[in-house]
Amino acid sequence: MDMLTALALSIGVLIALWVKVGTMTSLLVPAGIIAWACFFAAGGKTQGLQKTIAATLSGLVWVWLAIALIWTTHMGSWAWVIFGVVAFMLVLQSRVQALSFIPGAFCGAAVTAWAAPSNPKGYLMVAVALVAGAVLGYISEMGAGMIARKA
Repeated sequence: MDMLTALALSIGVLIALWVKVGTMTSLLVPAGIIAWACFFAAGGKTQGLQKTIAATLSGLVWVWLAIALIWTTHMGSWAWVIFGVVAFMLVLQSRVQALSFIPGAFCGAAVTAWAAPSNPKGYLMVAVALVAGAVLGYISEMGAGMIARKA
């Protein structure tokens, strides 16, 4: 079996399981799939896994800080400025090698803002989904390699 077909098979099976398990455990399934895509966009392998986890979680943290600031200071009318600062920081932090995958940071921020968790547990659930998606990307890549070699 060629590598692309093996990858399609590996991803298809794992996505089906992710959707089933994610919905049963109240995980944010789309966040996991976005992190999965980020894994491949970051180049895959161990480096892609590390960059994806670090960048997507940094995006989550920046949005969490922004929302906390907006809520505690009652600055809702200035949210657009605060999120502009967040975007600035997402790019600027890429000077740090571990946080250099800018698209991952924006994806982590976007799914967090979209989910708009109202408590720490909600943010934890988004974080778990982001990490799980990146790990599943890694597993799907490894699985495809094993399937392609056997065929």
